[in-house]
Amino acid sequence: MARWFIVVALVLAFPALGRAQSKPAPTIKYEAAKPTSPADGAQMFMSYCSACHGKTGRGDGPAAPALKAKPADLTQLNKNHGGAYSAKDFEEKVNGMAMGTAHGTAEMPVWGPIFKQAGSPQMRVYNLKTYLDSIQAP
Repeated sequence: MARWFIVVALVLAFPALGRAQSKPAPTIKYEAAKPTSPADGAQMFMSYCSACHGKTGRGDGPAAPALKAKPADLTQLNKNHGGAYSAKDFEEKVNGMAMGTAHGTAEMPVWGPIFKQAGSPQMRVYNLKTYLDSIQAP
């Protein structure tokens, strides 16, 4: 079975005695992502994307503070791409063919190869895109 990893940040604050509170630099903890159904876009989003992009897709997941680049607000994809984010562009991002600075690094996995190993990669991409379409801001 393929190994899937997502990034989970642990942010700990230690109050200093007699001083203002300070936060140490966030650390990253790697955990295995839960296997998902290729038919359930919301489940895939929660398992593969929400650690960085947040449960609502706004880029505010628990791992976000530990990353070098702020995760994209995925609720703004259509707005940021002239009113519609094409399935082709989305598939190229997922497959690692059109990556920004955060994608494809140790911080942001390229999910296409992982989806391929898990089976039904085209169905996974389609249903994940369909889910993201459902959370787009008006």
